[in-house]
Amino acid sequence: MPRINSNYCVFVTLFTQLTFFLPVALNVVALNPTDATISQFVNASFQHRWNRTGDNEEVGFIMSMAKSMILVGGLVGAFTIKFMLQILSRQQNLTLLHVIFVVSSLLMSVATKFGMSYEALIVGRFLCGFSRGCGFTLVPLMIAETTSRKTIALYQAPTLAILQLGSAISNFLGLPWVLGGEQTWPFFLAMPGFFSIVYLIASPMLPETITYKILEEENVEVCVENQFARPSFSLLKKLRAGNLSTVQTEYIDMKMEISASLRSSQTSFWNVLMGENSRRQLFGAIVILTTLQSTGVQAVALYTDTIFEETGIPKNQATYYTIGMFVLMALVLFASSPLLVQYGARKIILVGLTGTAFSLVLLTVSLKTRSFCPDIMTKVSLTALILYSCFVSVGPMMCFMGFATEVTAQLIRPSAMWIGGIVWNTMASAIVWSTPYVLQAIHGYFYLVFVGLVVFDVLYIKFYVPSNTTARYQIITNEPVENFEEVTPLLSSEIFRQEKTANYHAENSPSFRGKNKYYGSASSNCSLPN
Repeated sequence: MPRINSNYCVFVTLFTQLTFFLPVALNVVALNPTDATISQFVNASFQHRWNRTGDNEEVGFIMSMAKSMILVGGLVGAFTIKFMLQILSRQQNLTLLHVIFVVSSLLMSVATKFGMSYEALIVGRFLCGFSRGCGFTLVPLMIAETTSRKTIALYQAPTLAILQLGSAISNFLGLPWVLGGEQTWPFFLAMPGFFSIVYLIASPMLPETITYKILEEENVEVCVENQFARPSFSLLKKLRAGNLSTVQTEYIDMKMEISASLRSSQTSFWNVLMGENSRRQLFGAIVILTTLQSTGVQAVALYTDTIFEETGIPKNQATYYTIGMFVLMALVLFASSPLLVQYGARKIILVGLTGTAFSLVLLTVSLKTRSFCPDIMTKVSLTALILYSCFVSVGPMMCFMGFATEVTAQLIRPSAMWIGGIVWNTMASAIVWSTPYVLQAIHGYFYLVFVGLVVFDVLYIKFYVPSNTTARYQIITNEPVENFEEVTPLLSSEIFRQEKTANYHAENSPSFRGKNKYYGSASSNCSLPN
């Protein structure tokens, strides 16, 4: 496959993901390895305020609040990001989230330690979760609007590898003999803020997304007779490695796709929901975005030690198995990313989900039969967890963000990512809060719940989610397509290309005129590209 994105584009996408999702991963699991140390601090704060230590119920409640606030904040952020995008640009929003990260880190470390305030820890966790919930929608949207559509899935893949690697690093650094000790834990909780400071320093060098620049130019009536002299085209040239004609073709394709969405009035959430093709893209993106939660990875991430203990691993070794599992998932994800180029996200996510369902069934069987042959079933359980880690990494973990942005058109994508983020965070909260009680009630059968969710996802994606190519055809022509295999040659045909161009050049096309409910007023009188 010829090189499409420039080195500058690669830097922008990787730097954006690394500086945002690595601190997210460090924070999400930070209280797991430091649980005993932070509990001691809470007791000390009780002694400092009221000259008594807190009882187990009080300390447990405060620790539970601190851990869950990152999920509550994530849900609030998922709801809020849509309205933030209507007020600020993509880069302005991301800069704001990094400022919130810095404030969050200071609250969880300096304010908590020196103020002897566990309330500061709880508020800091909430702010961190808020940034996480906003970023779940914002960062994938920015990557999708910066890279070539042909490489969206590939360039979204590092996100989850960074999250898994960050979780492994956090579990290790949080150990009492590393940075999780009584005197060092504030440094551990402050560390994620460093990455946000690095981003804030570099932010002046980072561009807005191409889609946002195109719409911004139309909104302020940047009338340039030669469309290829516009700043948005100059930015696209900087982000691409292809020759001039290839970049020009991509630029026209992007503007035609945006124009078609506006011409069909599909940009507001309500209109997206009402349109047959746009609704299909919206629901498909939501299902794809929630595939990772359907595998139970959120429960596994937070309760891995308990799961390993249930398989027969000694309690004092469970944390090291947890670290190994996160490292394995990150390595498998990195190693398998070239498969995206060869086979595409749709095939890979279906294979990964199918393998995940099989490994969860195997884990259930091994756990329920362990009493008959403990040694053998312990090994089978570990094998099932290894298979689970590999299939989740190769399938939904690598593809869910990229595939969801691939199958949505430019102006449908923000609504799809917004609703998908809300559903994702809602599922995460429900899974985390219910897992201890469900595990206690049904034990090994707990994993069959996720098998059912995964089977539903496989069937829905197989029969209802369009491919990337199909989604583009539907939004340009506003015609449904049932046979995915027939679309590719149709799209490449000269007749279809001429038809698209004719539609795009329509003299009375309202493509950038009138009120756009998502992006604001688009009152330009500029002509369409010549």
